[in-house]
Amino acid sequence: MSKNNRSMGRGRALLILGTLLVGSSLAAQQSKFEETTTVTVVEVPVQVTVDGAPLRALTKDDFEVFDKGKRQELIGFDLIDLTTTTTELRNDIPVAARRHFLVLFDLSFSDPDSVRRAREAASELVLNSLHATDLVAVATYSQARGPQMVLGFTPDRIQIRHAITTLGLMTPGERVVDPLGLVISDIDAQLAAPDLGTGLTRIADPGGEGAHDLKVMEGRVARDQKKHQVLAMTSSMEMLAKMMNSVQGRKHVLLLSEGFDSSVLVGVQGTTQEDQERIEETNQAIADGQYWLADEEDRYGSGQAQSALSRMLEEFRRANCAIQAINIGGLVAGRQNRNLEGLFLMAADTGGELYSNYNDLGEAMSEMLERTSVTYLLAFQPKHLANDGKYHQLKVKLKDGPRGVQLVHRPGYYAPKPYEQQSPLERRLVSAEQLMGGREGGAVGTSMLAAAFEMPGDKAYVPVLIEIDGEALLRDVQGDLTTVEIYAYALDPQGTVRDFFARRTGFDVRQAGPALRQKGFKYWGHFDLDPGEYWVRVLVRNDDTGLSGVTSGEVTIPSPDSQEALLLPPFFPEPFDRWVWGREEEPERRPEAPHPFQYGGDPFFPAAKPEVGAGREVPVSLMAYHLGAASLAVDCQIFDSAGQEIPGGGSLSVAGDAQESAGLLRLPATFKADNLEPGEYLMVVTVKNLETDEEHTSSIPIRVV
Repeated sequence: MSKNNRSMGRGRALLILGTLLVGSSLAAQQSKFEETTTVTVVEVPVQVTVDGAPLRALTKDDFEVFDKGKRQELIGFDLIDLTTTTTELRNDIPVAARRHFLVLFDLSFSDPDSVRRAREAASELVLNSLHATDLVAVATYSQARGPQMVLGFTPDRIQIRHAITTLGLMTPGERVVDPLGLVISDIDAQLAAPDLGTGLTRIADPGGEGAHDLKVMEGRVARDQKKHQVLAMTSSMEMLAKMMNSVQGRKHVLLLSEGFDSSVLVGVQGTTQEDQERIEETNQAIADGQYWLADEEDRYGSGQAQSALSRMLEEFRRANCAIQAINIGGLVAGRQNRNLEGLFLMAADTGGELYSNYNDLGEAMSEMLERTSVTYLLAFQPKHLANDGKYHQLKVKLKDGPRGVQLVHRPGYYAPKPYEQQSPLERRLVSAEQLMGGREGGAVGTSMLAAAFEMPGDKAYVPVLIEIDGEALLRDVQGDLTTVEIYAYALDPQGTVRDFFARRTGFDVRQAGPALRQKGFKYWGHFDLDPGEYWVRVLVRNDDTGLSGVTSGEVTIPSPDSQEALLLPPFFPEPFDRWVWGREEEPERRPEAPHPFQYGGDPFFPAAKPEVGAGREVPVSLMAYHLGAASLAVDCQIFDSAGQEIPGGGSLSVAGDAQESAGLLRLPATFKADNLEPGEYLMVVTVKNLETDEEHTSSIPIRVV
């Protein structure tokens, strides 16, 4: 992880980038990203078991999906079997088909020592039992602060382990630098013990006449305190459940808690001698006509608390969340039995289970993990769906299923609601999910170019150029000011975030708007990365309208010691005033890094998605590491959007002498698009060493206009 502080900020003032960063020419050719239409596609993850074992080899024709009783046409189907996938992160698995685990530590109803021990068990579960494609988030609950997200859903096991270890506690002066909560500060602090006091003032037993009445009243005060604790918990957890609905896929809430006294809900059950005495006292008070001493809530439970718990559990079911309740306290007679009953109620009513042996969660939950290892992802597109946020109940049926078959599926979904009505936590969860998912696209056309350049020191310099369709970016903007957010993350094959940057930029639409709509917006950031393979994900979003776009790509960082040859993507120079530009601020840049892009010794700015005129010859800069200074031959292939090669679609030629410095070879070339219709293509470049016959390839998407 780079130690540069590249957190999101507005900078010194609202940037009028149209004035500050654009050249004098406003007549440059307009960016022509494809228009996109926003449609709602509902994805329904389904798990099918027989006698607890996953049922495999089903097809789309085996399922029926009903939305409010109306059968839907399936437009998508996928099978994900975690027992056959690699232990590395799979980027092609849709996020809706991945298992999501929210590790939730209860700090109000649990002893601090129990929480400390539970952290170790949770860490072991995450690191040793979950699959690499599983997404994990960490949160805490306390009465003082309610539910708090420590870490958003991520495959990054290093960040997850750190979040569990610290539970978000930071030493003075430290802060979270990632606005999406996918990366937290590298801190090493102990868990702060919550205040578990009841707040009651003990009344000394006066003895004699009236002592019994005072004892009854003190019991009521204590019970009311417990009831308010339960009401506070259910209200906060109901809010958390609603937020979880914005996260796709099946969610498992791993609630690590000692539980709460369930007598608040069900009353005293007579399971202990003390409970039996309380029941007899209540019955005697009623028989004696002393109704003021008969506590109905103590005998039968609080109707208010029961209703609150029912609402909370209903929201968890609607959000496709199963509460896996994990008892982290000792088995103390009486009190613990009542607490376990409360945990059991929450688990059973959401399709989860109660686990009493928290010391080895992986072994205890092995059956559940096996049962959920196979997921069928069904997709349909609702017709005439209003953006009103209303709930739609779903039903999934299996045709001609075997006896004893069980289906667990998403019980329903909420129709989209306007972006301005979403809470900050919902926006954060949705954005993190877009980044961690495998899909690209969106309403805002976005392209990205990332390439590695060796630098003195341990980490390579990786410039990241992001191009954004300005017309789409400003669509639906109503006011004179608007804010654009850019998030970029580099993940290794295990899903660990190795570097990231985020930028929040304000625009004066009156001044910068015309140039933005005509040209588009281009941003230059960078990563500092060790040698290896990385998956780069970029999210661009207008924070006023919610319109967004996601793009991704791969980047390879060569090892300076290996001398292994690496051909970088072909770079197409374009005029600086082609775009409205933005760049990371001075403290975020790498000062020793020279301008990496050169053609014939002159610096240039490359296009992330080059636009090439049909039949026109354009310059291309080819750069490679450790190819040597031998005679080189270049060639290219052109593929259409369906992956079919177009013979003779383009020609690539050497246009000058190669220059080599510090192992980096720069070779000027030219490209001509021959016999290509306007549209989207993939250009694959091959450079061949004529002395050794060694070949190396790289590629870039292009647009023919």
